[in-house]
Parts: sequence; structure tokens; C-alpha cells
Amino acid sequence: MNSQSFIKVFTTIFLFLLFHFPSQTETLKPTTELLSDVCQNSDDKKFCIHSLKSEPRMASVKNLKSLAEIALARARKVSTETSSFFNSLQLSNGDHAKKEAIKECAKYFQETVGMLNLGGLEGDTASLDVHYALDNDQYCESALADAKVHAETISSAIEKWKNFYSVAYAAVVAVENSQLH
Repeated sequence: MNSQSFIKVFTTIFLFLLFHFPSQTETLKPTTELLSDVCQNSDDKKFCIHSLKSEPRMASVKNLKSLAEIALARARKVSTETSSFFNSLQLSNGDHAKKEAIKECAKYFQETVGMLNLGGLEGDTASLDVHYALDNDQYCESALADAKVHAETISSAIEKWKNFYSVAYAAVVAVENSQLH
């Protein structure tokens, strides 16, 4: 067999394999079934599916891990927004305890940014790492309750954060579960 024939045979086999066996980097279609599977572990499945479907970056999803990265990036963004929200609150009265509780919340939500990642996947601790972000939310809510801070805008900001956190957590759990199989 001469070299030209060898190259043709090799190319034919390569192309056959390329087209018949999709690569790991092939785009994962964000089907309703896939999103439903991912979102089954979220607190609000409908919100989870809607938020992922409406994310423009979903078109570039290559695998479950990249879907989780998108969910986590959105949760980090909302964490930063929530921290900024608390930093922007101005209390008209001089109630020191309320001001301190609000400062603490800003700090707690800023800290969550570093917790919302897939860094623990190698040690199978990503869901635990992400769960620590929820602990920070609970610390904030406790500080607010102790200082008797009650405002609809604060409740709404925390609820928004919890919704996006839940999507990120569900995505991380889906990635970890897929690695078990």
C-alpha cells in the first residue's frame, strides 16, 4: 500500500469515527428533560428551569459541568449584587445594632462569592462547599432578626439570592451525581 492510499484509508476511518462517536466536548442540548433532571434538586423547579433556559450562555454549554459553571456564575453575580444592596442601605436613625447587622450581611454575601464554585469536585466536596454559602445567608438572617431589622426590600433581596443559590446547588449536585455513575 503506497502512502497516498494509506492516507486516504486513515482519513476515511478518522472521519467515520468522528461523525459516529460524538466527542465529550460536543454541545449538550439544554433540553427540557435535562433541565428538569438538574432542577429536581432545587427548591423551586419551575424557577430553576426558567432561569437556566433564559440564560444566553446556555447555548455554549458543552457538558453538565459547564451548565453548573453557568449556574454558579449567576449565583456569584447575585451574591455580589446582594452584598452591594446591603452596603447601599442607609438607616435614617442611629440604631447601631441595625447598622451592624446590615454590615454583617454585606460581608456574608460577599464571602459567598468564593464559596460558589466547582473547586471541590476533585474531592467530591463541591456541594458541601456550595452549601457553606447558604450558611452565610442564615447568619445574615439571624443577625437581622436579632437586631429586629424587617423590611420588604431586604426580604426580597434575600429571596432572590436563595432562588439563584438553589439553582447553583442543584447543578452542582447533578454534576456530582453524574460522576458517581
